[in-house]
Amino acid sequence: MTKTLTEVQLNTLLESMRLINSTLDLDELLTIIMKEITENLNAERSTLYIVDHSKNEIWSKIAQGEKKLVIRQAIGKGISGYVAKTGRILNIRDAYTDPRFNPAFDKKSGFQTRSVLCVPVFNKDKHIIAILQILNKRNGYFSGKDQLFSSVFADYISLAIQNAQLYQEALERKRLEDEIAVAGEIQKMLLPSHLPQLNDYEIFTFHEASRYIGGDYYDFFPDTEKLLFILADVAGKGTPAALLMANLQATVHNLVGKCQNNQELVAMINNHLCSVTPLDKYATLVWGDLDLNTHEFKYIIAGHPPPLLLKQNNPSTDVKELLVRSIPVGMIPHVDYQQGSITIAPGELLIVYSDGITEAQNKRNQMFDETRLITIVKRHINQKLDEMGDRIIERVKEFTRGGIYEDDITLLMIRRKPV
Repeated sequence: MTKTLTEVQLNTLLESMRLINSTLDLDELLTIIMKEITENLNAERSTLYIVDHSKNEIWSKIAQGEKKLVIRQAIGKGISGYVAKTGRILNIRDAYTDPRFNPAFDKKSGFQTRSVLCVPVFNKDKHIIAILQILNKRNGYFSGKDQLFSSVFADYISLAIQNAQLYQEALERKRLEDEIAVAGEIQKMLLPSHLPQLNDYEIFTFHEASRYIGGDYYDFFPDTEKLLFILADVAGKGTPAALLMANLQATVHNLVGKCQNNQELVAMINNHLCSVTPLDKYATLVWGDLDLNTHEFKYIIAGHPPPLLLKQNNPSTDVKELLVRSIPVGMIPHVDYQQGSITIAPGELLIVYSDGITEAQNKRNQMFDETRLITIVKRHINQKLDEMGDRIIERVKEFTRGGIYEDDITLLMIRRKPV
């Protein structure tokens, strides 16, 4: 076989490369490749097969001629499949005399295959990413020069194909990021747009997803005599958690006002999630029921970190954990959830939070933990609730700077105003 390209072939190759490098659109690129190789080798038709190792098959992206067919075949089957498996160039004068040739494609398309030149396309790691198949030399058979030209051509288009694929992947990532950003904005609309305004209580909330979208959820359901609220944390992160969070939000809104008591409501939430999710998809939650007249606070804790009740008792601050707890919702159906009850005295502060706060880690893999949270609250107990909440979030973010653990952060604080 001739080992060097002629000056004409080199000029032709350079012109082809100029055209190939003029686009990063994969479909347009493949069309140019097929056109250039077909014309340069004076062939009737060319096909570029993309190799899909995950499916152990090759498939045609572009096929020239009057008909465009999508052709799939297993690696190792047929002439192009053989080249995809072995990486060897095949130059066949009469396809019908070669046992590897599959005439079914000719029968399907009406095309008559005669001579075949089949060349592998390797990436930089020497893995086969595509197969060039050129059919029917118009004035005879494919020569050694044709074979050399197509091999050099394949080396050049390998880089062009990889660049185009990387570009397409970047565009796809950008599209997905844009869609996820929109999803994040939609998810924010599922959270309360404003806080309840109560005569005897002040409220602070903070929510931040670890990614564009997350699995934490809080909500309020106020009326003239009661304030019902929920803070929930769906297991997992990202899109799966966000979808379950949306399902939970819709379920809660559908059930509020339709149940006889808090236990029945949480039990129905649990049964619903059990019916629509696998065992590893569940949520922890705190359901709160605050009587605005008697100040009795009824609560259900389903696998969630226990809320804290703090009261300044100069010079110290008393801290109480609400410890009546049950299992998360969505794990086991037909659970009897236990309810606790306390009375919130004037000046007392109720803190409900997701474990994204206490389990936040610094670069030494230390957790922020409940002790640090309580210390910060005690230090700022005399500040306005908004200022105290801001200090807590600032300290969490300062603590985790440089750490690798990320989770959604949700904080809800309700303080009864002093008399």
